[in-house]
Amino acid sequence: MTDSQSVSNQPVSNQPILKQPLFWLLLICAVNFFAFLGGHTLWDVDEPNNAVCAREMLLGHNWWVPMFNGDYRFDKPILIYWLMMPLDALFGVNEWTARLPSALSMTALVVVIWAMTRRLMSAFAPAMRDHASLIAAGTFATALHIIVIARAAVPDPLLMLALGIALPALLISYLEQSQQEQAQQKQTQQKQTQQPSKQMPGLLIAAYVAIGFGTLAKGPIAGLMPLLIVAAFLTLMGDWKNWRLFHPFKGAVIALAVALPWYIAVGVMTHGVWLEGFIFHHNIDRFTDPLQGHRGFPGLYILSVLLGWFPWTGLLAAMLWFGSWRLQALRDEPVRLFMLCWIGVYILFFSIARTQLPNYVLPLFPAAAMLMAFGWAHGCEALRQRGMRWLIWVALLLSLGIVIGGGLGLEKQWPGEGFYILAMLPMVLVSGWLVWKRKALSAVSMRFVLAAGMAVSIALLAGWSVKGIDHNKISQTLAVKATEAGFDGAELATFRYFQPSLLFYHGGRLPQLNDIGEMADWLVAGKAVVMAQDALEELPKEIIPYLIVHARVHGMYARKWLLLVSLQPLQRK
Repeated sequence: MTDSQSVSNQPVSNQPILKQPLFWLLLICAVNFFAFLGGHTLWDVDEPNNAVCAREMLLGHNWWVPMFNGDYRFDKPILIYWLMMPLDALFGVNEWTARLPSALSMTALVVVIWAMTRRLMSAFAPAMRDHASLIAAGTFATALHIIVIARAAVPDPLLMLALGIALPALLISYLEQSQQEQAQQKQTQQKQTQQPSKQMPGLLIAAYVAIGFGTLAKGPIAGLMPLLIVAAFLTLMGDWKNWRLFHPFKGAVIALAVALPWYIAVGVMTHGVWLEGFIFHHNIDRFTDPLQGHRGFPGLYILSVLLGWFPWTGLLAAMLWFGSWRLQALRDEPVRLFMLCWIGVYILFFSIARTQLPNYVLPLFPAAAMLMAFGWAHGCEALRQRGMRWLIWVALLLSLGIVIGGGLGLEKQWPGEGFYILAMLPMVLVSGWLVWKRKALSAVSMRFVLAAGMAVSIALLAGWSVKGIDHNKISQTLAVKATEAGFDGAELATFRYFQPSLLFYHGGRLPQLNDIGEMADWLVAGKAVVMAQDALEELPKEIIPYLIVHARVHGMYARKWLLLVSLQPLQRK
């Protein structure tokens, strides 16, 4: 059976389990997303920010208002905390429960991409349906940035899942309704009297429900991006007359019915303070000003997508470069046009924004996966061969770059630990072997070998490398030392230093002392402080001899020495 044929003519449900694509996709997810998921401490700052908020809400029996360190947390809406809190209650507060919602979301998205691609291919290339859907879901599940975000306690995977459902569902509904209307018009020959269906397809309802949940995950961006993408698509298709096929007004009602009750509730409960902080500071200000120094640079998102798609970067580049770009040709390939709109709108929108981070464009990765699959299904044999050459050569060059550059970077950051990058050596060996054997192997075999090599490297990274360098993250060490010294969650503060992970591992509250007077009062009360060592210069010289240093560690994020100190008890005469 050749590449251009369907993998099997049997219905998927009737195939033996070892021949079912979903079995292999879920197996890939089990390794790439779940293996050693809780095997290392949280990465500052986003992971502990979210994990602490969920714990604080759970302990406070608060299911409505995001809280962090005793104050409102404006950064993200409620959905990530709603998913973390039951897991914390069932399995305890730990790294695994914090990251599990992301791993589950990405696994669900892999299945969604597989199912959506199958449905799209059923109309345009039924013979390639099974093969194309496996390419889309398989490459997505083994792409580097996807694996990283699936292992992070952040809300981005929830938005990705929401838009990964919504946007393909919008496209499928539009295409199927258009085909139905054209068929009816041909049968009745009454084009001028045809009226669009007033009944919303079930898939379209699911799309707007997903947008509602996306708004609960990340905010208004979940509604804005589909609007811009669909608008760009209809404009390039020259088909604004069929905008009603999307049922936008009914859809808006459905999405608002999902998301608005919580936004109203949190607004009422905080007298509008939370909504003001979230909408104005964490949405509008992020677009208009570079917050926290995240300025980016021209081409950041193009570079981050190509590198984040490793090891499939070469194949994606080939399908983009050699695929059709003429408008008329794209109108004949609406799936490719829609995916290009999805990718292009995301990159353009966030390139205009002043605050720039690679994670912002992660929701376009499902489009990249489906674009690759669609290009493979519709491409000629010459295009496929060219795409495979690009795939293996770029995979080899990038894997060499990761090993050499990553090793040098690790060695510079932590001398003597650069060898941990050797976890990526399987990818160098696999891609090099594929370059050598490229004429003797089929495209299916080469993709399978690359995916297997990636799974081995990820298992080594998660189970060996990341655990090996984990000792450089010192928050857990400081928390343990503070507890051993007898300082509980109400007796530790920070001065000239703060990391959310310290709050996560020590518990309670972690006040940030702002001046010497506050620090002196705190120490005199018999409590402890984590401070930067260079801040000792600010203390009165008379107090230095009476300080007890319980721990001295080098902060990975602060890039300076940190001290855990308290004051010797005063001797009463």
